[in-house]
Amino acid sequence: LIKHIKFAKMHNIRWGDLQYLLSVANEGSLSAAARSLGVNHSTVLRRLDTFEHRHKLRVFHKLPTGYKLTVEGQKLLESAVALESTVKELERKIFGQEMKLEGLLRITTTDALFRLVLGNHLAAFHQLYPKIQLDLSLTSRRLDIAHLDADVAIRPASELPDPLAGMKLCEIAFGVYGTPNYINSLHGKHPLDSASWLVMHQSKASLQFFERISEEKIVMKTDSFEPLLIAAEQEMGLAFLPRFIGDSSGTLQKVDVEIKQQSIDLWIMTHRDLKKSARVEAFFDFMKEAIKPDHTRLAGFGT
Repeated sequence: LIKHIKFAKMHNIRWGDLQYLLSVANEGSLSAAARSLGVNHSTVLRRLDTFEHRHKLRVFHKLPTGYKLTVEGQKLLESAVALESTVKELERKIFGQEMKLEGLLRITTTDALFRLVLGNHLAAFHQLYPKIQLDLSLTSRRLDIAHLDADVAIRPASELPDPLAGMKLCEIAFGVYGTPNYINSLHGKHPLDSASWLVMHQSKASLQFFERISEEKIVMKTDSFEPLLIAAEQEMGLAFLPRFIGDSSGTLQKVDVEIKQQSIDLWIMTHRDLKKSARVEAFFDFMKEAIKPDHTRLAGFGT
């Protein structure tokens, strides 16, 4: 720790600047770094240019394909990564011990997201903050955060309505799923014309897809993707599912059907008046990092 602090002092390097450099190095472009940091493209460019000018050091090669570290930049990054690890460790200890986070945190999400993605993360959050009591509501219905039905929601959305504040965690990809036996029973006919369909009627992505299907082809409607999964496994028809749900089944396989909207954003959101709450901030910061290993699976690219 002392070695890294001396490094920062000796060169008058600000930790905030290093966070921008680390983000550009990790993301490979200014735009991606800006999205990761929650700022605009010009802010990242200005901070990077200022850093290089102040320290008379070229950190990145600016290539048509993106930003690539120079030899000097790579050496700087190695020390910055070590410093980042130390700073984050200190932040966690200070946050957990001095702020004494405790009390009730009400969270709403969907049953499928909890079962396949969030369950492990909530357990890990509890280990970090054992004095925060979690009140979990699993529903596809949008609880009214404005009227304090929940403190935090994690759910798919195309946009963030006022007066909510939050951030996009990742994308959720969709696909059409059925059992091999059911798919074979269609005898090569186009699924939109020949299959029976299972519908989630509270999902915007589903509603857009099922505009292409006649009502008589729909054999079941539900308010959750979990019953659709079970019904598809029982060969009642084809289901339009988030791929992390369909791919989790040992029975279903993906059907090649052209889809207009192949993905939707997954958001973590709260009321803007609650975003500075210590419990909410801790949960937001935790989930932003915890869910990163799930990005690939949620985007439909496997484990």
